[in-house]
Amino acid sequence: MNTKRVLYKVQHPSTNFSEEAYWDGKGGSPAIRFAYQKDRVEYQSGIEFRKVSAMCKRAERCCKAWHIDGSYDTLVEIESSSWAEEIQRDTAKQWRGKWEMHHYMIYLDSVGCFEVIAESWAALPEEPIPDFKTGNR
Repeated sequence: MNTKRVLYKVQHPSTNFSEEAYWDGKGGSPAIRFAYQKDRVEYQSGIEFRKVSAMCKRAERCCKAWHIDGSYDTLVEIESSSWAEEIQRDTAKQWRGKWEMHHYMIYLDSVGCFEVIAESWAALPEEPIPDFKTGNR
């Protein structure tokens, strides 16, 4: 059985997100992004991944207890991951071994489980969202 190593706890519970968390794979900074209100101000934040090799999102209705236990609002690393090993084996020979491959996982309420194979991760800073009522996001 794989073990989960806790890396990061989301600062605001996903039950209080003002928008559902989503995978933003655009550009060079793929990330799980989310928004929430604090002190009557709307904020955005997320978790960014570097050198992503694979990503999977499992809908909430398809998650088993294993996807939730220990990873609810918590980024974990799946140690000795067979999925990471599979992706490493499937990588073209000239790229194999160039990047570390870690299996990250987080479960967020009402969305489900995100799993990412990447070299590293970083928590995105909390930033106020400009008044979105006027469309100035």
